[in-house]
Amino acid sequence: MKTTKTRAIRKGKINRHERITQILLSGNPVSPEEILLCLKDTDQEAVGYRIPTNIYNIRLDGGEVKVIKNGRKVQAYQLMNPEAFDKNGRYIGEPTVTDTAEVEVTETPELVEA
Repeated sequence: MKTTKTRAIRKGKINRHERITQILLSGNPVSPEEILLCLKDTDQEAVGYRIPTNIYNIRLDGGEVKVIKNGRKVQAYQLMNPEAFDKNGRYIGEPTVTDTAEVEVTETPELVEA
């Protein structure tokens, strides 16, 4: 018998880093300038200036974010596991499968020293 366990979806106000996650959900590389344009003229416009902090929070939630750089300058961010997030940018994870089938134990013949 196999059982699956899923993480409960958090309800309530969307956090700042979840707004950034919504932008990254395509799975394609997104430049910091594009993120700033998406947040412009919204109540979350100030979030754009703390992008590295929000990327860190996405990673804490379970996201895998690839940072594409040219030298020291960040060119783009890419969410590597967008299927682990819902449309609101909240981490739902992937179901874990545990096998609870009974295991048959067999005895091994004893080794005889010659």
